[in-house]
Amino acid sequence: MEIKVKIGILTFHHVDNYGATLQAYALQKFLRSQGHDVETIDYRPLNAVKYYTKGLSPISKGLKLNSFAARKIFKAWRMRQFLLKHLKLSSSKIYNNAKLRKLESSYDVVIVGSDQVWCLEPFRGFDPAFFLDFVADEVAKISYASSFGSTTHLDIYKEQIYKLVNRFNTILVRDQNSKEIIEGECQKSAEVVLDPTFLVKYDDLLKSVKYKENYILLYNQSDLNESEEEFVSVVSKKKNLKIVSVGKYNRIADENFITADPSDWLSLFKAATYVVTNTYHGTIFSLIFQKSFTVLFSSKKTNKTSNLLGQIGLEGRILLNSNDQNMFLAQLEEVKYEDFQETLDQRIIESKNALISALKKLPNTAH
Repeated sequence: MEIKVKIGILTFHHVDNYGATLQAYALQKFLRSQGHDVETIDYRPLNAVKYYTKGLSPISKGLKLNSFAARKIFKAWRMRQFLLKHLKLSSSKIYNNAKLRKLESSYDVVIVGSDQVWCLEPFRGFDPAFFLDFVADEVAKISYASSFGSTTHLDIYKEQIYKLVNRFNTILVRDQNSKEIIEGECQKSAEVVLDPTFLVKYDDLLKSVKYKENYILLYNQSDLNESEEEFVSVVSKKKNLKIVSVGKYNRIADENFITADPSDWLSLFKAATYVVTNTYHGTIFSLIFQKSFTVLFSSKKTNKTSNLLGQIGLEGRILLNSNDQNMFLAQLEEVKYEDFQETLDQRIIESKNALISALKKLPNTAH
């Protein structure tokens, strides 16, 4: 009889970000579908909380609550309500590593990931918690789709990360860069897998979309420049589609759904005719819902997106230069999913099997 285990997940979940929220939801949902007892550790490191909540408390700063700030606060509240409804969280909120250590033997397995939990960029910095330093030696440790993001070298953290990484039973990462860091600087084997958002279905979250006209869905985190705005507008005219923006105000949009929660966000993707995005998870959900799409080039974010699209032969959907006429025209062609879906489906199966195998390989950890 297969042993089911108690699993704690450590990831970015308490953030005002659709991709982070849905990857947390998806990993927990997939593990629970395998029969395991799963919860997400409600860890909220203060530097991350400050980063993601900046601008959410204008009243406390003596500022008038304008409509933009009000919508931002309402959106953050809706994101939190989604988490409370759809994610099983640990019983207490944890803001520092000292309190995390009280959980060192609370689980049979602790899984870190996905997302850029290992990124060493200044806004988060090095946090040994995401390398599971608080977890007892006898507790199994797995990484699933963890990423170093734009970090390419461990530098001053190499010795510490080397020791922590080599305590892991299995390391599954989200991109080739992270694999090279783990194998090159930590001498530990790593396998590239897909983001957990690929592992589950979303039918139970979808709802009807109030916007009834055919539309381009615009999902961008960084602002569009003028040539990118022009590209979206031209595609809109050539395809006779309205422009709908989600999660952010865009002046070129016919409709802006700024306060959408993750269910709204998913539903807008599902109902869209075409998607334009400059985000990783915007690309992922374009693939999941089989949409024709364009990824606007972003020097900071396109590397992980190109890595993903390269695995299935769709790197041509990245618009490197919106002023290049040939690149521009190529984006007007529909994505023929019959040419790519088999490859993507195979990568999904491989990713599921890698995680299932990692859990099966563990010693008998049942309480």
